[in-house]
Amino acid sequence: MTKLMHLEQHPGLNPESFSTKIKSISDDIIELEETGFYPMGGGQPADRGTITGDGFECSVFDVRKRQTVEHQLINIIGTIESGDLVECSIDHVWRNKLSIMHTAQHLVSALAHEEWGAQTVGNQIGFDRTRIDLQFENRDLFDSLHMQEMVNDAISKDISVTMDFRPSSELMDDPLVRINMNRMPPNIDVWRTISIGDLDVCPCAGTHVQSTGQITPIEISRVKSKGAGRLRIEYILSK
Repeated sequence: MTKLMHLEQHPGLNPESFSTKIKSISDDIIELEETGFYPMGGGQPADRGTITGDGFECSVFDVRKRQTVEHQLINIIGTIESGDLVECSIDHVWRNKLSIMHTAQHLVSALAHEEWGAQTVGNQIGFDRTRIDLQFENRDLFDSLHMQEMVNDAISKDISVTMDFRPSSELMDDPLVRINMNRMPPNIDVWRTISIGDLDVCPCAGTHVQSTGQITPIEISRVKSKGAGRLRIEYILSK
């Protein structure tokens, strides 16, 4: 199995280039011995970037974790073989924006739960906009302007965002864990965990910023009904 280097790295901003060897290659898909590319998951799109070698270069436009980690390629020039050494570079603009958006999603989910008891039941992190589906006991109480102000207040406080690894038993008993741990895969005993000060603790494999002050203030751009008790909240970065 390909080693996922991003799981041990925090913050996720400006990831360094890395060298590794080709594990396998087939048409427009490469598997690496280890990778710093983030594979799509948890609502966050995959990293983009480039892979270069001796007489070879290509662009990575998608990464999927299946039985292996598949780096999907375009703009392929030259050829390469299994065992060859390559240099990999991750698109910083793309990664940094998604890290900011993802950390902002943690704030929205945590504060919506704290203020209205809302549960996050879905999300899709985006480069230009992000959406979160929230389930309320009474969605009529939701105030989008108040939500926006709470998030931007947390951003302005420059709260530390940290990463560690915690056992499921510890997370089950932590009141700052907003998600239902009983719905998480039962075969995982230790979780990569992202904490935002004393506001939120969340098992998460995504990429994040080092402190909330690195997040651009958000603007809630749309609120849409998604059925009984459920609202879809969309936000953009305001500048």
